[in-house]
Amino acid sequence: MSDTIRQYKDYVITSFMKSVQPVVVDSAEGCVIRDASGKEYLDCFAGISVVNAGHCNPKVIAAAKAQMDKLVHCASYIYYSPATGALAEKMAQIMPWPALRKSFFANSGAEAIEGAMKVARLYSGKHEIISLQARFTDALGERSPSPATRDARSAAAPTLQECPSRQRPMFTAPLGPTIPSVALISGARRWKTSSAFPPPATLRPSSPSR
Repeated sequence: MSDTIRQYKDYVITSFMKSVQPVVVDSAEGCVIRDASGKEYLDCFAGISVVNAGHCNPKVIAAAKAQMDKLVHCASYIYYSPATGALAEKMAQIMPWPALRKSFFANSGAEAIEGAMKVARLYSGKHEIISLQARFTDALGERSPSPATRDARSAAAPTLQECPSRQRPMFTAPLGPTIPSVALISGARRWKTSSAFPPPATLRPSSPSR
C-alpha cells in the first residue's frame, strides 16, 4: 500500500463515494494523468472542478501565475479586486439576457445552487422546487450502505437547503428538519407531453425528516 493510499485510509473522509480509483496521480497534462511509475491514463473525470481546459493548460498556468505573483486573495467582497471586476464584466457581456448583468461569486457548486434557489424564490414568489432523481449528485455510492457509511455520508451532505432534493433520505434524514417544498421526478423517464414539466401525478414531495 502506498503512503498516499494509507493516508487516505487513515485521514480522508471518502465515504460519500462507493470507492476511490486505485490510481495515485503523480502528474498530468491535457487529458492524461500519470502515476508514480509513469503509467498513463485518460482522465474521464477532468470536467469535475476546474480542469475542463485540460490539466496544466499553459494558458491557464500563465494566467494563474501572473495573478499569484501580484495577489492571491484579498476578500473580494470587502475590498475592490480588479480581477473580480474584470471577470464579472466579461460574464455580463456573454449572458443570453441583457438584464443578467451581475454575478455572485461563490466557493462551490453547493453555494451556487443555494443562491439560485433563493433568487428563484425572490423573483417568482413561489417556493416549490423540482429536483431530478439520478442526477450527478445522486449517482454516487452504494445502494444499501452500512450504518457507519450512512452516518459519514450524512456529514458530507450538501447544504441544508439542498438536502431534500437528494433521492436518498438515508443520508439526509439525520440532518432534518429540512425545507419541505421539494418534489422529486425521475430524470430517466421520457415524458410524452408537450409541457415542460411532467404530469402532476408523477410529482411527489420529499419525505419528511424524522
